[in-house]
Amino acid sequence: MYFGRFSLALFLFLASAAASTAQNKYDAFWGQYMASSLIAQTCKGVTTYSGHDAVSIGVARDSLREQRLLRILYYGNRKSLTRLGHITLTMNGVSTDDPQKLCRYARKIARTDDDIGRFLRAE
Repeated sequence: MYFGRFSLALFLFLASAAASTAQNKYDAFWGQYMASSLIAQTCKGVTTYSGHDAVSIGVARDSLREQRLLRILYYGNRKSLTRLGHITLTMNGVSTDDPQKLCRYARKIARTDDDIGRFLRAE
C-alpha cells in the first residue's frame, strides 16, 4: 500500500515537472519573439518576422508544436505575452526605457543565431 502511494506520488511529480518544463519552452519562445516585437516597435530600421513566420521558426528550430503556437498567437493574452517580452529584454540587460541601448543591442544581434536576434532584421 505504501509503495503504491509512493509510486503514484513520484509519477505525479515527474509528470508535473515534465509539463512545467514544456510550458517553460513555450514561455521562453514567446518571450523571445515578443522581445523582438518590442524592439521593432522601438527601433527605426529594425523589423521582426510576422507571427506566422515566428511559429515556423519555433516548429523548425525549437521542435515546438505548431497547433499550440498558433493557439497562443491567436488567442493568447497580449498583456501576458508582452510582459514575457519585457522580462526577456531585462534578462538580456536591455529595456524599452533606454531606446538607444536597446537599438544598439538589436543591430548587434539581428540575423544572428541569438534567441532574440533570430527574429530580427536590421536595415
